[in-house]
Amino acid sequence: MNVKEFFKRNNLDEMQRQTLLKIESRGFWVLWVMLLAALIIESLLGFTAREMAAEWVIFMIGCVYSIASDVRAGIWDRRFKANTKTNALMSLVGGAAIFVWGLVKFAEFGLGLAVLLAAIMGACTFALTLAVFQICMKYYQKRHAELENPKEDDDENE
Repeated sequence: MNVKEFFKRNNLDEMQRQTLLKIESRGFWVLWVMLLAALIIESLLGFTAREMAAEWVIFMIGCVYSIASDVRAGIWDRRFKANTKTNALMSLVGGAAIFVWGLVKFAEFGLGLAVLLAAIMGACTFALTLAVFQICMKYYQKRHAELENPKEDDDENE
């Protein structure tokens, strides 16, 4: 058996494939949450960026792959609609989370400076996240339209 045949072979029925997909999906999200938790805990414990680099790179590769694959497949989300209001709300949640993290991280500098630094970080996170969501949404809408209404090739009709 050659390598190509090995990867084409599938011994699972439809129900087993669906179960396997659910298991793999849960596994991805468990790993994602655990890496995020590890990064947060390490940063609050004073680890340097150099010490956290491997986890951060793995986390970012997983995030970029997941987003790019979903958008390329014309999938936005199971629960949320692709619109500016939802993007702004989710960006606000991200900005608020970074604000709280910043308050904890910079508490040693005093309340005033901690609030200022956390507010700047939260606002920047909100703005960057909203921009990325909007760019991804535009590409998703374009891709979704292409998949829903494929263009007819003139060569096939002749």
